Amino acid sequence: MICRPRLASDALSQPGIRALLLLLTIVSLYSIYGSLYFYRDPLSIFFSEEHGFDRFYSATRQAEADEFLDAVLADPDLARSELGNAGPTPKICAVFITVGRNVDGRQYVDSAVGSFLANMSHAERETVHLKLFFADVPNPNAQHKSYAHLTAAGIADEIFTYNSTLPPKEKDAKIREFTEYIKDRQDKHALEKKTVYDYAYALDRCVLTTEAPYIALFEEDILLADGWAARTLRNLQIIEEMMKDPRRHEPKKGKIAPGVPNTWLYLRLFNQERSFGWSGGYGFRSNKLHIISFAVSIPLLLVLLLVRRKMPRHLARHLDGWTLLVICGLAVPLILWLFYASGKAALIGSPPGVREEFFGCCNQALVYNREHAEELSDFLKIASGRAVPGRSDMLPKKFAYEHGFARISAYPMLAQHAGRVSAIDTSNDEAKRVWSMAFEDLKPSKLAREHIRDVQALFGDEAVEQMRRQWVRAPGGSANKTPI
Repeated sequence: MICRPRLASDALSQPGIRALLLLLTIVSLYSIYGSLYFYRDPLSIFFSEEHGFDRFYSATRQAEADEFLDAVLADPDLARSELGNAGPTPKICAVFITVGRNVDGRQYVDSAVGSFLANMSHAERETVHLKLFFADVPNPNAQHKSYAHLTAAGIADEIFTYNSTLPPKEKDAKIREFTEYIKDRQDKHALEKKTVYDYAYALDRCVLTTEAPYIALFEEDILLADGWAARTLRNLQIIEEMMKDPRRHEPKKGKIAPGVPNTWLYLRLFNQERSFGWSGGYGFRSNKLHIISFAVSIPLLLVLLLVRRKMPRHLARHLDGWTLLVICGLAVPLILWLFYASGKAALIGSPPGVREEFFGCCNQALVYNREHAEELSDFLKIASGRAVPGRSDMLPKKFAYEHGFARISAYPMLAQHAGRVSAIDTSNDEAKRVWSMAFEDLKPSKLAREHIRDVQALFGDEAVEQMRRQWVRAPGGSANKTPI
C-alpha cells in the first residue's frame, strides 16, 4: 500500500517524466483552445461538421437584405426615390445570373439582390449598373418564381432573358439547344455547356449596353456585405495604381510571378478557406514536416547540450537524456505538426489588402477588367461548344494562365456563398462547403463605419450626409447602424 505513492513520487522526481507531463498538459490545453476557436476551418483537425458552417454575419446580412427587398416589393417607388438608378457613366456593370431553383420559400436571387442594394448610398447606386439575367429556357416567366416580382419592383437597370435579347434569326434554334442541355439533369457536361454559355452571354450584354470599365458577374446564391460597392470601387483604384508600376511589363503565357504583368483579368470578392491550406495538407510527412523537425531538433539539441555543460550540476540534472529526448524527439515534431494541423486559415488568416493570388475557388463574385471581356467571352463560347466544356469557374483561370493576366483578391472578402441547392446538380453537401468562415467574422458596426469612410473618400461629405438621411428613412438600414 505504501509502494504505490512512493513509486509515483519517484516517477515525478524524474525530469524526463515531468517534461512529458508538461508536454501532455500543453497539448491538452491547446486542443481545447483549438476546438473552441479553429472549428470552422475545413482544413483543420479541429473542424466541426456540426458547427463549422454556423451563420453569424450572413444571418444578419440576410435579414437586412430580405427586409429591404420586402419593403421595395410592397412599395416599388421606395427604391427609385431613395436609390434611383445607375447614372449615365457607371463604373461597374453588375449582372446576377439566375435560374429557377426548387427551394422552399424565397429564391436565392431575392436575398442576393437585396444584399446588393441594402444600405447602398445614392452615390454608389449611380456608379453601378444592375442587370438581372434570367437564364431559364424556354420561358423564364413560368420557370422562375422571382421573375414577375423582381421585374415589377423596378430595382434593376435591365432585366433580360434569352427570349428578349437573342437575335431573331438564331433565337429559336439557340433556345431549343439550351432546352436539350437541361433535359437530362444527370448529364453534367450538357449542364456545363449551358452554364458556360450563360456566363459568356452575361459578359457580352454588359459590353454591348454599357461603357463601364468593370464587369461584375454574380451568381444568384450569394450575399454581399454592407458597403461592398464602395469598398470594391476603392479596391479597383488600388489595382489600377498597381498596374502603373514601371517594373511591370507585357504579360506572357503561364503562371506569372506577382508584380510582373501590366494588366489583370479579375478581382475576386469571394474565396473559401479550403483554398488557403498548406500545400501538402497536415499529414506528418506533408510539407516536408519530417525534414523541418530534424532541422529544428538537431540544432536545438546541440544548444541544450552546450547549455547543460555550462550549468551547475544541480541544475544540469534537469536536462538529462530523457528530458532532451522528450523536448527534441517528441515535443518539437508534435508542436510543428499541431501548427500545420490547426489550419492555415485559422492560425494566420488573410490580412486585409489587395494582392495578386493564383489560387481561389469558384466564380460566385468576380469583377472583370472590361479590357479583356470580349476575348474572354469568345473563349467561353468556344468552350461551351465542346463535348467536355469545362466549368465556368475554372475556364477564366485557364484563360488568365494562357494570357499571363494577373488574378487579384481583395480582403476581407465581401461575398458569401449562401446556396445549398445547386443549379447544376452539385450535391447539397458539396454546395455547403463552398463557404467563407472569414465572412462570418465581419462585424456590422465596423462595416457601417468603413462604409461611411469609403463613401466619403470616393464621393465627398455631401454623399455621406445623404447616405445618413437614407438610413433614417430606408428599411433595413437605421436599426442596424452605429451612430458616427
